[in-house]
Amino acid sequence: MTILDKIIAHKKKEVAERQAQVPVGELVKSPLFNRPTHSLTVALRRPGQAGIIAEHKRRSPRKALSTPA
Repeated sequence: MTILDKIIAHKKKEVAERQAQVPVGELVKSPLFNRPTHSLTVALRRPGQAGIIAEHKRRSPRKALSTPA
């Protein structure tokens, strides 16, 4: 099992636990459920405005597990 397989398995378990805590019907009744959404595509294509999407990683989870040769 790779580190990514472990992460996926953990997230699936975490999502199932959270779904058990809060029913979908309760989320639909939330005041934020019907709020207007914003399109990332529209925002990035807006003339006269620049947009940057970036991600900074200090290190890869895969490299953290590898051992020196």
